[in-house]
Amino acid sequence: MTPVHGTILVARPLWPVLGRVGNLLSRQGYPVETAATWRALLEGPGTSEDLAAVLLGEYGAVDEEEGILRRFRDGGSPGIPVLLIGGRNAVRRTRRFREAGADMVFAADLPEEEILNRAQPLLAYGKMYRNAVLAGRELSDLAMRDGLTGLPDRRGFSLDLDRSAETARRIGRPLSCIVTDIDDLRRVNEAYGPVVGDSVIRQFGGVLSRAKRSYDTVARLGGDEFVWLLLGVGRDEALRAAGRAQRMVSGSVFNGDHEPVRVTATFGVASLSPGRDWNAQTLVENADRALYWGKESGKNTVRFYPPGKEVAGA
Repeated sequence: MTPVHGTILVARPLWPVLGRVGNLLSRQGYPVETAATWRALLEGPGTSEDLAAVLLGEYGAVDEEEGILRRFRDGGSPGIPVLLIGGRNAVRRTRRFREAGADMVFAADLPEEEILNRAQPLLAYGKMYRNAVLAGRELSDLAMRDGLTGLPDRRGFSLDLDRSAETARRIGRPLSCIVTDIDDLRRVNEAYGPVVGDSVIRQFGGVLSRAKRSYDTVARLGGDEFVWLLLGVGRDEALRAAGRAQRMVSGSVFNGDHEPVRVTATFGVASLSPGRDWNAQTLVENADRALYWGKESGKNTVRFYPPGKEVAGA
């Protein structure tokens, strides 16, 4: 008989509460598998195909743990909730683990019922979350690619925005948008010609693609304007992501069949929070407002709209 739910993988269950959460999930009809190490996330082809969620026991080797999480996410596992359970040090490192790919970090002394109740929205909608992201990718791959960069175009992004906003609303997670463009591209075109300008735009899109998570959307809206959609990411994490991308751009040398060119970029960020008005178009408009505010305040910067908080740790 085919299970109703996907499999729950419990990796390195050194904290007793992991076993108890696994037992509760088993009673709900989830097949539960246990692995001795986190490396089970990376073993074999199709490892993540039937996963409903991953529960990880944090063991203190933070650099190794972050590396495994990033490789798991980069390997193509959108929408699979990753729940990490550990001691106080793990909780203090929540930001690092979330940036590496964990969705939630819990203290090991919490009751199993509380952990499961807080994680339940992700578990209930995990499959829908994943399918929506993958469906958006497939549509973009079929017909809605920008000819210069190979990224989704404005139409492809619009469809993915609607799906991501609905998914985020259903699972009670934030949604963030980053809008960016190259500072003073006109000077590049005037100095080197439009062919070099197009080369810089294409390589700029490549930098953004390297900066994003494997399941984020980066699209070209037109000209040198790009948009980056981050599902499940709130304001502070989105600001840090934009800050990292800003540094990657300013540290890059854009070249090809022309002499090296250096540019900078300005980034505008906006977010939707669970329980607020879920107007996806307003989200993009607010990120665009933040971009223009950044242009007016000196360029080569990151700004959030509405104003009130500068980029933290960018």
